Amino acid sequence: AIANSLAATSMANLITYNYVALDRAANQASQDHDIIYVVIHDKEGRVAGFSGRPELQNKYLDDQVSERALENNEPFTQKIFFKSGKVAGLDIAVPVFPGDSKTRWGTIRVCLSLVQMTKQINQTQLIILIVGLIALASGTLLSIFAAKRITSPLDNLVKGTREAARGNLNCDIKISTGDEVEVLASNFSTMIHEILAHRKQLENRLIEIKRLQRYTDQLLMTMGDGLMSVDMNGGLSTINPAAKKMLKIQDDGIETNIHISELFKKHQKLADYFQSLLNKPFDNQPGEIRLNHEGEPQYILVGSSVLKNREGMPQEIIVNLHDITELKKLETSMRQAERLAALGTVAAGMAHEIRNPLSTIKTFVQLLPRKMDRPGFLDKFQNIVPRELNQINQLVEELLELARVPKYQFESTDIRFLIEQAIDFMEDEFKACHIRYEYDRLDNCPRIQADGNQLSKAFGNLIRNAVQAMPEGGKLSITIRLGDAFWDNVYAGAAKNKNLSIMFSDTGVGISSKDLKNIFIPFFTTKDKGTGLGLAITHKVISEHGGRIEVKSEEGKGTSFTINLPM
Repeated sequence: AIANSLAATSMANLITYNYVALDRAANQASQDHDIIYVVIHDKEGRVAGFSGRPELQNKYLDDQVSERALENNEPFTQKIFFKSGKVAGLDIAVPVFPGDSKTRWGTIRVCLSLVQMTKQINQTQLIILIVGLIALASGTLLSIFAAKRITSPLDNLVKGTREAARGNLNCDIKISTGDEVEVLASNFSTMIHEILAHRKQLENRLIEIKRLQRYTDQLLMTMGDGLMSVDMNGGLSTINPAAKKMLKIQDDGIETNIHISELFKKHQKLADYFQSLLNKPFDNQPGEIRLNHEGEPQYILVGSSVLKNREGMPQEIIVNLHDITELKKLETSMRQAERLAALGTVAAGMAHEIRNPLSTIKTFVQLLPRKMDRPGFLDKFQNIVPRELNQINQLVEELLELARVPKYQFESTDIRFLIEQAIDFMEDEFKACHIRYEYDRLDNCPRIQADGNQLSKAFGNLIRNAVQAMPEGGKLSITIRLGDAFWDNVYAGAAKNKNLSIMFSDTGVGISSKDLKNIFIPFFTTKDKGTGLGLAITHKVISEHGGRIEVKSEEGKGTSFTINLPM
């Protein structure tokens, strides 16, 4: 406050270099007994006024405190120390700026003494220390007195607790001291009676627990789903008969705490699933596992939950096994029924596709007796008729592939290699149509169980359609990613790394919303040439792999096909 007041009153004197008035102002401000000194510096940093030190007027101070004070353009506070290292005071420096000027015309420094404050603080601490020692001594004496008063009753109480510890809960402790010890003894007796009552309750609960255990054991024995539990070391804890039957495990082949790797020597996929749960116990996503029993496929839907201990740490992993083999067979039958139901549509399209080649063949056959001897007729006959027959044969082959029951050979497959093959096969057409392509392959792309030949056909059909949709050139983008929102919804929170997504995007002519819903129907096509079976076969291949194909398109902007395959 003093520094700010001096800054306000000394501004005119600083501007006019009135050193006499500034020295007088410094001496007047330093009359307070808590003020060590007051220094007023002019614009150049010289001493314009120093309380009690007139000989320093018009001189430069080269000590560190003065230099730091003159360097700052904002109010600045720094400590002043004695030679002993203790804080003696605070040097407060306030720069003087007249009006809105950015030029400093001087600096006001006021040093506040902390000696009296320090003495007062030390006296207060001493008084607190003395009062604390007196209180500690008094408390100690009172504690000794109270301890002697309750020692004897407590001895009786200790004897009673020893008897209770030995199992003698019928002892009755009576203490009449009229204080807290008597209350403690009474409470102890009450506690003993409550323990006796709780013991009776625990005995009844034990009977109920045993009944529930028998019920649970019977439930595990009779339930249709398989149930297994393993400890965190991979040792088998529990397996019910349904799981044994499902996995064809003999009772004599199960040992106590047998490791899952030993138990599932013939089912490596199931062993890998259990090992993944042991590595990440809380990653409990349902999934589907395909096993082979003497060449026959078996599909099992698996799900897991974690049994925690009191500390919240995983103690055991419980796995539920549900055999969906018959459901898979039913799905296959339903797909076959759907294909048969669409036979009428296929027959109409087939008749249309076959009629033109047959008409050409029929015409040549009718003209054969009359024009057989004409020059060039037989050459034309041999060129056109076999070509039309090949067209019919190719159509029949595609129809058979679409209609027959699939016999796929599933094996570990690298999707990236199949896509690269399809790109290499279409390289010449890319150049001919001036099409640029980008392939964003996933560096850590996992291998999946798939039929490589069938997927190659599907990928080739999609790339060929993209090329045909860009006759004037364009860009084809192929991207591989982990994860698919559709499968997350199906499996209610399944991890995204359970699925693989492949997207084919082009900048071609696009598909109208009217035609978009029919593109997977056999013989539906918007092209001048083509049978309309390519996308139908592609849809069938992806479906047989347990996947899903989705399409988004906008006329004039392009089309995107997204294939989602479960890993």
